[in-house]
Amino acid sequence: MTPMLMSDRQIIKRRLTKMIRDLMNNDIAQFNNLQILDFKRSKQVEIFIHNGTPLLAALGKNAGTVKVTPPAKVKVKHHAKGEYFYWYTFPLMNYYHCINDGLGPIYKYLELKQDNPDLKFMLNKDPRKIDTHPPFVLELLDLLDIEYEFSNENYSYERVYFADTLVQHPNGSRSRPKDGVYEMIRKLVKVSRDRYPDVTVHDKVYLSRRAHANPLNDRKEIIGEDNTVKRGITNEDGMVEILQDLGYSEVFGENYNLGEKISMFSRMDKYISTAGAGVTNILWRIDQPLAVGGIHSPGFPFPGPKHNRHICTGPQMKDSHINIYPGKVRFVNEDPNIRKYNHPWYIDNLKEFRKWAKSV
Repeated sequence: MTPMLMSDRQIIKRRLTKMIRDLMNNDIAQFNNLQILDFKRSKQVEIFIHNGTPLLAALGKNAGTVKVTPPAKVKVKHHAKGEYFYWYTFPLMNYYHCINDGLGPIYKYLELKQDNPDLKFMLNKDPRKIDTHPPFVLELLDLLDIEYEFSNENYSYERVYFADTLVQHPNGSRSRPKDGVYEMIRKLVKVSRDRYPDVTVHDKVYLSRRAHANPLNDRKEIIGEDNTVKRGITNEDGMVEILQDLGYSEVFGENYNLGEKISMFSRMDKYISTAGAGVTNILWRIDQPLAVGGIHSPGFPFPGPKHNRHICTGPQMKDSHINIYPGKVRFVNEDPNIRKYNHPWYIDNLKEFRKWAKSV
């Protein structure tokens, strides 16, 4: 039988099956003379060129089946001497994923830097899906006093380190985060409280999605991947009225820089949020008691006790007690033929909601 010839795309897919994690030792892969293409080349995944061969820097659960068109050859014009650490840029355009998937690599970078103080930190100049990195990405590096530069696809870098997220199994599926991730969370809380001691503090917080009610509603450049309106709650005005009557402050997280956010949320006692990136703010109460009211949207559960791999429910977050709203939630458009994950929805019974909110 004549062997089947593979297309270039299939070749790249097969190379991906041997995932970049297979090249890691102690959660770190090392490369000599590495070229890092601009993210805009594929828009889906970061591409390294190593020894003339494309290697996809993919760490997610679907990393072994990602399909990309083979990139056009990009000429190397310069050779950058020294050692570099490349920050996994794929998840950074989303607040939750920037923290959940971004802190593990930073932890490994700081470990490496202890033995190599000249190690340089870089990330791709192009984020995924959006035009520029949202401010919280570079604010995170500033809080950790990390100087950075953007990778340049016309350079070959003498030595590059690339680290795992520390929140995934070898096959890319989610795992309970390693301790280093929580060490970074504690560090961020301490630094943020020291830098922003005078931020407004609210004992009881409701994280709002009411973009129309936000006085600072020019949000495109500050929020990153924006699902707030797409997942809007059509009766949120009524929810806010109920919660304010119960003593909650309506907070728009996008109105604060990252350090202010961490400092503010690290001081709250009660927190109500819908499922989504807002769950990230639970982390800033690490080692402190917090009563959480979690509101699931249709098809998108809020992490609770059953989600034992979630970053917000691990042993390090044992002082946060999550109370999931038990009532019905519905999509505005209940047509089963449309993808509903990012569609407007509403709480079916606000009287039940009030009763539940009082119990949080």
